Amino acid sequence: MLALFNDEQQMFENSAKRLAQSIGIANPHDLQTRDFQRDWQRLTEVGLLGLRLRDNGTPLASGVEVMIAAQALGETLVPQPFASAVLASELLAQADAPYELIEALAAGETRYALLLDRTLERLAAPDEVGCIAWDCEGADYALGLADGRLVRISLQQGFAAGHDPADLTRAVLHLRTVHGTAEVLGQSIDADALKRWYALALTTVAADIVGALNGAHAGAVAYTKERVQYGALIGSFQAIQHLCAEMLVQAQAAHSITCYAAWAVDQLDADEALLAARTAKAYASSVALPVTEAVMQVYGGIGQTWEHIAHVYTRRALLDARLFGDESHQLQHIADARLGAR
Repeated sequence: MLALFNDEQQMFENSAKRLAQSIGIANPHDLQTRDFQRDWQRLTEVGLLGLRLRDNGTPLASGVEVMIAAQALGETLVPQPFASAVLASELLAQADAPYELIEALAAGETRYALLLDRTLERLAAPDEVGCIAWDCEGADYALGLADGRLVRISLQQGFAAGHDPADLTRAVLHLRTVHGTAEVLGQSIDADALKRWYALALTTVAADIVGALNGAHAGAVAYTKERVQYGALIGSFQAIQHLCAEMLVQAQAAHSITCYAAWAVDQLDADEALLAARTAKAYASSVALPVTEAVMQVYGGIGQTWEHIAHVYTRRALLDARLFGDESHQLQHIADARLGAR
């Protein structure tokens, strides 16, 4: 694989970062004051929701472009449901669902959440106990999986908000009871297609972790250039320098391994693509807590106050770490694959 982005990908990265800066949040108060509908419209207008639309069966954008977008949006804690929209689009495509459904999603006319089991590790069927509709801000439906068939259920009935979510930037709903019949969409999704979808899902979430870690780290480094302690900038203290350097190493390592996983989504066979994605997700999940804790140390504990942005980064990264399985979950599956377990 080519380890560097090509010219088009670099341009796309620059555009994604500019968009992320314009619709991201700078402090927790922004979550109550931003115009979510306007920001959703901007996300739609630039075409990010249609990255995985097909042209003669081939996605318009590769897993690398999805990773670039997810990382940019994670860096500024964009609260718009990009991940669920792109992954829902991919599910509809893999199930060969009616194209008008995919077009409506890409145009931002219909919003989908993902229906996950109570552990957040996999797509769930609507009749499972404790299902959660994840990343459901403004969503009309949740997409789940029942006996290999893609199903959707309305979010208008049967769901409750429950307690405040761990991740303040992405909404969740808890399924209480199913009202009405789940609608089957398209054809059965075969095993390889489902593995490739999970590879894209794991890579997208890993990229969001990387973005959150980069954003948190950048804020902490900027703070070290402003905060004076004992008559000197704290950035001149060796202990602070070591903390920031270690954070950077961990975040960059997560970025590198996620780049490979993103490339693998479309370039390797389904089993190898999923293995690469599990590896990226395992490492990104494993550094989510150490990096965000170090950020709070640099701030001198200020990240634990409700008004500061640091805890919002922490909460997003830690919830991401659990999505589709944390590092222990991924490492177990990696071991099974490498050792030939059944």
